[in-house]
Amino acid sequence: MKFALIALLLATSAAHAALPRVGSSAERDYILGRYAFSDDKLGEAARYFDAARRSNPADPTLGRRAFELAVAAGDEKLAVQLANQLTAAGQGEPTTALVRIAASLEKRDWKAVDAARPGLADAGYAQVVGPIVEAWTLFGRDNVDAGLARLDPTRATGFTRSYFAEQRAHMLAAAGRFTEAATAYRDLRGGSGPGINFLRIGEADALQQGGDAKAAAVVLDAVADDPIAAAARARLSAGKRIGALTRDPRSAVGWACARLATDLARDKPVPLALIFARVATFLSPDNSATWLVAGDVLARSQRIDGALTAYSQIPAGDPLFEPARARRAQLLAGSGRDEAALALLNAEASGKDADATSFTRLGDFFRRSEQPAKAAEAYSRAIALAPGGKPGWSDYFLRGSSYEQAGNWAAAEPDLRKALALAPEEPAVLNYLGYALLDRGETLDLAQMMIQKAAKLQPDDGAITDSLGWALFRRGKFAEAVPVLERAVAAQPGDSMINEHLGDAYWRAGRKIEARFRWRAALDLDPADKNKAALAAKLDYGLDVGPGLVAAR
Repeated sequence: MKFALIALLLATSAAHAALPRVGSSAERDYILGRYAFSDDKLGEAARYFDAARRSNPADPTLGRRAFELAVAAGDEKLAVQLANQLTAAGQGEPTTALVRIAASLEKRDWKAVDAARPGLADAGYAQVVGPIVEAWTLFGRDNVDAGLARLDPTRATGFTRSYFAEQRAHMLAAAGRFTEAATAYRDLRGGSGPGINFLRIGEADALQQGGDAKAAAVVLDAVADDPIAAAARARLSAGKRIGALTRDPRSAVGWACARLATDLARDKPVPLALIFARVATFLSPDNSATWLVAGDVLARSQRIDGALTAYSQIPAGDPLFEPARARRAQLLAGSGRDEAALALLNAEASGKDADATSFTRLGDFFRRSEQPAKAAEAYSRAIALAPGGKPGWSDYFLRGSSYEQAGNWAAAEPDLRKALALAPEEPAVLNYLGYALLDRGETLDLAQMMIQKAAKLQPDDGAITDSLGWALFRRGKFAEAVPVLERAVAAQPGDSMINEHLGDAYWRAGRKIEARFRWRAALDLDPADKNKAALAAKLDYGLDVGPGLVAAR
């Protein structure tokens, strides 16, 4: 019976309307939940697991699974309901406490926050979240000085210190102590990147509210090509308030959760990162940064539909709308939905605010989808729109390599040489131009010098090492080429072209059995269509005859 039901489910359309109605038995709802989960329908999965839990309340794992999925799906109502039920049943734990705290903060129910906070227990993140929640609860009760004292960075050690210092800056701003807040934000800044740029916004807002709009402008002008800073500059110029990073306990704790999610997912996606990301959206749904973080964590967890939905919560006109749209396009393209991805990129490129980045993204799409001529056209638009009329080396490199891949060497070579002139120490340019010249039998000495320089700059790069070996091969130094190409294969064993090159070198060095082994490996590694026939011919007839037979066809 179970196997027949599973077979029926697997044969059923993934559309919601085709699935049986939630409810009749724990077994069926459990299977439907598993099915929905595997189909990346987290919301449906959560509801099915919840129905299974209600049919079989004695099974603690069903409620726990339903709760986790409700949070992952962003279903706040169900997540809070299940967190309360699990806690009442004695099955609460730190993440259920976190969700209960969030719900209580939204209601400004400080007693409920106090009651839920001990549920964080000894979780690793409790040493960060617990004091921050306690401090903002004190702030909510108008005990600002006690809240600030709880966030004293000198009371913290290790990574918690920066969290306390940042939250203290937020609290000073929320309390209207703008001069102190600006100093606190400035003291936090010590690097670069999106996180630091947000702190600049906080500092600039505090300076503006403290009456020093000129100093606020200086802080913002130090940030180039950042959409958040650009929006802040526009508001400042229009005489409007820039806007605080956080306004109250709810948004402040939401900000902390978003930061924790980012830090937890920095090396690899972890379930806890998604919980923090979702709680951040529960607490600060009007903060586009929380949706961007949630989308990023979901994307890294391969929850594509959830990530797309999260990114789509950021409205047009928001400073983070364009980065979110670019991420949506990348995800759509990566999941094989090229038509939808291209529609987004074309919409961006045809908009009134289209800039060089818009066309670079479009070019990148065409390059990834193996349409080099269209990629070159898009990169040409990007070059024409380059800020200050000064394209960078990467602009010329992208267009030149696209021209080269499209077979237009006459257009490619000037671009690649321009890129090299702008970045003479860039290994990617040295290698690409050197290999292209080598492949055409042009200026072999110069080509080899370029590749050797690239290899010296980046000795562990398999592609560059391959070029170095291929340069020796093209000059007839087969015995010298073999060990170099062997190093290239060791560095990038999954590259079809590098395996093919090593096979060619083995053949010319008289190691014909090993040559065929490498060609077979190259053919199994899904080479480009244009290389498949040549590899098959080498396997059948060898290097001396095979390529000629293919060329004659």
